[in-house]
Amino acid sequence: MVNAAVTVHYFYDPLCGWCYGAAPLIEHLAERNDIKLELHPGGLFNNRTIDQASRRHFLDSDQRIHALSGVTFGDAYLAKMRKTDTVILDSMLPIRAILAAGQCGKSGLEMLKRIQVAHYQQGKTAHAPAVLAELAQAMGIEADVWHATFAATNEQDAISESTQQMMQYQLQGYPSMMVEKQGIRQSVPVQSFFGKLGAWDGFLNRQSENG
Repeated sequence: MVNAAVTVHYFYDPLCGWCYGAAPLIEHLAERNDIKLELHPGGLFNNRTIDQASRRHFLDSDQRIHALSGVTFGDAYLAKMRKTDTVILDSMLPIRAILAAGQCGKSGLEMLKRIQVAHYQQGKTAHAPAVLAELAQAMGIEADVWHATFAATNEQDAISESTQQMMQYQLQGYPSMMVEKQGIRQSVPVQSFFGKLGAWDGFLNRQSENG
């Protein structure tokens, strides 16, 4: 458990390409014991069928994300977005899985990472309950515990809370981030640190030192 004077609030969606690009920064932050990380899930997609024009837009964005952050978009994902007749994206069940993982005593951030890999590298249907159950099993969660917890978890409350906070602090889109020190929050331009792990580490050091 991190007991720190500085908290980073990370507003994300598991199927947001730019959030996938932020993953190396978030993982590095999570490794520190001097800054607390809180995840706030968004809800970009609700069982949405993605048309060809939207897919082309996503793939163009993916190229920019890769160039800036270095994250890999796998061949299976690219083939799915280019060639599959019907592509459906749903953030709701992946968010439920992230919350459920935490309730099972595991890391919600680890579940987020596994979901991103399943979607963006392996081309899997990230909202399929069977896929999410496989990810939970890989994290060491027993099947009966997982199914009961997953069924009982309400992602809508967490999404609503995130939306309210984003409106309160005038945050625009995902990923968004705020640093909280002594009850005061300030927005962080997280995308400006893509591919700049040294600068990111220096930024986090300054937050911790001034916390």
